[in-house]
Amino acid sequence: MKRLTQSGCILFCLLALNLTQLSAAEKTDKRPNIIFILLDNVGKDWFRCYGSEENQTPTIDHLAYTGLRFRNCYVTPVCSTTRHMLLTGRYPFRSGWHTHHDPAIYGGGYFDWNREICFARILRDAGYDTCISGKWQINDLFDPEQKDALIKHGFQEYCIFPEGKKGHPAHKKRYWDPYVIQNGKRLDTKGKFGPDIFTDYLIEYMKTHRDKPFCAYYSAILTHIPVVHTPHNLGKELTPREQFAGMLNYSDHLIGRLVKAMDELGIRDNTILFIVPDNGTDNGTDQNAEQSLGGRINGRISAEGIYSLKEQGINMPLIVNCPKLVGSERISDDLIDVSDILPTLVELAKAPLPKGVTIDGRSFAPQILNQPLNKPWRPWCLTQYYKQRVVRDQRFKLYSSGEFYDLSEDPLEQHDLADSQRMRTEGASLKSHTQLKRVLDSLPENSKLPWEFRSISARKIRAEEARQKAAKGASPKP
Repeated sequence: MKRLTQSGCILFCLLALNLTQLSAAEKTDKRPNIIFILLDNVGKDWFRCYGSEENQTPTIDHLAYTGLRFRNCYVTPVCSTTRHMLLTGRYPFRSGWHTHHDPAIYGGGYFDWNREICFARILRDAGYDTCISGKWQINDLFDPEQKDALIKHGFQEYCIFPEGKKGHPAHKKRYWDPYVIQNGKRLDTKGKFGPDIFTDYLIEYMKTHRDKPFCAYYSAILTHIPVVHTPHNLGKELTPREQFAGMLNYSDHLIGRLVKAMDELGIRDNTILFIVPDNGTDNGTDQNAEQSLGGRINGRISAEGIYSLKEQGINMPLIVNCPKLVGSERISDDLIDVSDILPTLVELAKAPLPKGVTIDGRSFAPQILNQPLNKPWRPWCLTQYYKQRVVRDQRFKLYSSGEFYDLSEDPLEQHDLADSQRMRTEGASLKSHTQLKRVLDSLPENSKLPWEFRSISARKIRAEEARQKAAKGASPKP
C-alpha cells in the first residue's frame, strides 16, 4: 500500500511537472495576438480621424492617433464581396465572388471550404487559437451541409448571429433579443442587446486564451440598418440620423471595452488590433429614407456609400494599434486593399502561405511593425463589383469602363478626364492613365462559380442585361 502511495505521488509529480513545462512552453510563444474588427456599413464620413465633422468615435480616433492609420484602403462596395476578398486574400475576379450574395438569406451557393482557404484556417494550423464573434452571412448555418462551416473555415470557437431566411426565427434578429449561436448552442438572449453579447464573449475569450497566441475576428453587426436605439439612449426620441449616430457611438464604446480588457489582462503590448469597415455608409437613400444617414465631411452630407465604386463607397479607414509593436502617431500613404489582409495576418503569425493557391494580396506587416520593405510597395490598389473594376494610384483613378479622375482635385469624381484636352497635353495625367490601364488590361476575366448569385443586386444586374440584349436585338440592322 505504501509503495502504491509513493508511486502515485511520483506519477502526480511527473504529471504536474509536464503540465508546468507545457504551460511554460506555450508562454514562450511570443507571436502577437490579433484582434481584427470589421465594422458594418459605415465609411470615412463618420470618423473624425479621417476628416469627418461628426464626433461619435472618440475611442477609435484615439487608437488612430496613437497607432498607425492608412490614408487609403480599398474594400468592395458591399458586404459579402468584401468579406470574401478579406478572408481569402483573393480579388473577386480570381475567386468568382464578384457580386453580392447572402446564402444565409437567399440560399444557393456559399463560401466553400473545399474551394477557398480562410485566414483562420491558416493561423489555426500554425498553432493559433481562433474564434469569431458577431455576424456570419456567407454560409447558411442552418443548412445541414453547412452547419459546421465555421469550424471548417478554421474558427475553433464562435459566438454568432447567423442570419436566416425570411420566416426563420433568426431573420434580421441581430439587435434586441437577438438570435445567437455560441459553439453550436442557441443562447437565451431575452432583453439583451446583440453587440453586448458579442463583446462580452470576446472579453471572456481573451481571459481564457491569453497564455497562447490567438486570432479573434470580430465581425461587428453595428452599424447595419435598420437604425435602433442602443442601451445608451433607450427611451429617447431620436431621428433616424440620431439613432445611427448613437449606434456608431455605441460601437466605439464597445471597442473601448475591448481595449480596457486587454490592458487589464496585461496583453495589450502583444495584441495587434485592426479596425476597418466593410463598405461605405448605407445612408438609406436607396430605400427611400426621408433622412440621409451619411456623415458630414467637408461641410456636406456624404453621398450613398453602399454599392458605390466612388471613393465614399470603397476607400475606408484602416487603423492598426499596438503600443509596443506598432508605435504611435504614424500615417501611411501606402495603397492597401483588403486582399492584403490575409498575407499580412499570416506574416504576423509567422505562418506559411497556402501552397497551390494564388494569393493576390501582399503583406503590409513590415509597415505595421515599422520595418523596411524588401521591395517597393505596390503603386496601386484595386477593387471591383461584378464586371466593373477600378484601380487607383496616389492621385488618379481609372474605371474599366473608361472614366478617369484626378482625385486630388476632384474627390467626388464629377469631372471625367478620359476625353479631355488635359489628357492630350498634361504629362502626369497621361502617364498615370497609361500605367493604370496596363494594370487593368493585365487582369483575367471573372472566374465563374458553379452557382448563380441570388441577391437583389444580382437580379437587377441580370434584368438590366436582359433588357439591353432585347433592345439590341430589336434595333434595326444598319
